[in-house]
Amino acid sequence: MIVLLLVAGVAVLAPLLATYPATEMHAIDRFAPPGTTYLLGTDFFGRDLFSRILYGYRTSLLVAVLSVAFALVIGSVFGVVAGYTGGAVDSAVMRTMDILFAFPVLLLAITVVVILGAGLFTTVLAIGIVYVPIFARTARGPTLVVREHAYVEAAKAIGLRSFRIIRRHILPNVSTPIFVQATINLATAILFESALSFLGLGTQPPYPSLGLMVSEGRNYLELSPWPAVFPGLAIVLAVLGFNLVGDALQEILDPRLRQTWSAA
Repeated sequence: MIVLLLVAGVAVLAPLLATYPATEMHAIDRFAPPGTTYLLGTDFFGRDLFSRILYGYRTSLLVAVLSVAFALVIGSVFGVVAGYTGGAVDSAVMRTMDILFAFPVLLLAITVVVILGAGLFTTVLAIGIVYVPIFARTARGPTLVVREHAYVEAAKAIGLRSFRIIRRHILPNVSTPIFVQATINLATAILFESALSFLGLGTQPPYPSLGLMVSEGRNYLELSPWPAVFPGLAIVLAVLGFNLVGDALQEILDPRLRQTWSAA
């Protein structure tokens, strides 16, 4: 949580913490090493790496949160409805999810971006579409179990509508694995955004993106490693934070894992 709060905090406070505007160029200070003037050095255009990393975090977290939220809502709705309804609806929904699963995730995201054009909104949509089948499966499994419980059968017996049963009895009991899955997917969403930006299909210059900064910096590794190394470490830090929180939540919220740790 400390790592995650640190990443989120510097992203929110980027306008206050940045020592220079993220797109401001200093031609005479190109490839300046880390020091008092430029905390993490500068890139080929003389732009301050520290400021660009702060704003890059804003871009990465924005894309990650929006794409995972989109996938969580759409995927969970499909998964819960399929699991609760069963029959032909369940088969149709899950076979559609299987088709999406058949594509390599990064290839599917690249295909969506290429069709719709590069940009921030397209990146969010592409990553969200990739994650929809994951949330659908995550929601469907527990729904199949919960719908067989006595209180759900009782709710049906007294004539409650399916929408109300799902809202009051199904969703509260299947939300835990969905929430844990969302936390884990936030980490991989940052990686996907960085990968798309690295390939030139995500955030477009001159706006900062961690993946784009790594892509630009790799061409000048012999002259100065900092434009590629520091953004790469920033990506590692953000992904590590989300992964650690996701693993911890899974251990806390899953009673089977709690019993395993207690036995150990």
